[in-house]
Amino acid sequence: MSRSTFLRAASTTVAVAASATLLAACGGEANADGDPATTTAGTPSASPTGGSTAASAASATPNSGTPSAAAEAFTVTHIGGPTTILEVAGARFLIDPTFDQPKKYRSGLEKTQPPAFGTDGIGRIDAVLLSHDQHDDNLDDAGRELLKNVPVVLSTPGAHKRLGDHVTGMASWTSTELRTPKGTVKVTAVPALHGPDGVDRGEDGEVTGFVLSGQGVPTTYISGDNASVKVAKEVGDRVKREIGPVDTAVVFAGAARTPAILDNAPLTLTSQNAALVAKDLDPRKVVAVHTDSWNIYSEDMASLVKAFQDQEIAGKLVDMRPDGTPANLA
Repeated sequence: MSRSTFLRAASTTVAVAASATLLAACGGEANADGDPATTTAGTPSASPTGGSTAASAASATPNSGTPSAAAEAFTVTHIGGPTTILEVAGARFLIDPTFDQPKKYRSGLEKTQPPAFGTDGIGRIDAVLLSHDQHDDNLDDAGRELLKNVPVVLSTPGAHKRLGDHVTGMASWTSTELRTPKGTVKVTAVPALHGPDGVDRGEDGEVTGFVLSGQGVPTTYISGDNASVKVAKEVGDRVKREIGPVDTAVVFAGAARTPAILDNAPLTLTSQNAALVAKDLDPRKVVAVHTDSWNIYSEDMASLVKAFQDQEIAGKLVDMRPDGTPANLA
């Protein structure tokens, strides 16, 4: 079966089929009766926004939040801006694909540095976790082309409407389970606020974060373009209560600002707020991204390191440069 056929299948079936798609893409096998080796937890139901079924996060199986023998590898590769590959439980997740060369966009955004490598160098990608599609610094032209050839794309309900049925729109606190040859990864969409507390940017500000979890899967929080410490704390409290301790946090920092939006208010976490989020979530490791390669950042990695030092949690911060070098977090 071709990869495009997998894509069409994933966009028109419930979560069981999405799991089978990922299993096949990873080189796994189905049972003799043609069904995937496992199905989603809880009772599957049709998704109103296309793609795989989203079940309640409350049905997540508690776990320790730490790697087990089932997770043979847990690596992170920073490619530039927010674009990052997470490899866990035999699956490779790509966060916010941006692969254009430096250029200016109609939106006024400008890409200032090339990615560590292009789409021809990323290897197999089993699922894209797309925080949102409205802004070039989270989904650029090359990233949009890439989505067409990825079997599973998870994002916001608005992204499903704009990009089509191959994108699964997930409301906050809904989940889907993706089966891999080495286990099952539950992906839960979690709230994110693309600006200061109390603002409502409408469709332009719709954004999501994600949490990865499961047996043998390090519980991983991906903030997306969230600028709110309050929202991140609420997410962390619920995750700890319903899933377990957070092992790793991937935070979008850089204090991104655009003069035309909200009087130049930060649209992603400032360095100080990123450190406060990390201190509250208390993960084993923190991976900071979205601080380079674009003209929108008002703070850099140096200020982030200082903020973590001020909070006495510098040891949690992973030294990640956007050079495409995998780091082992297991």
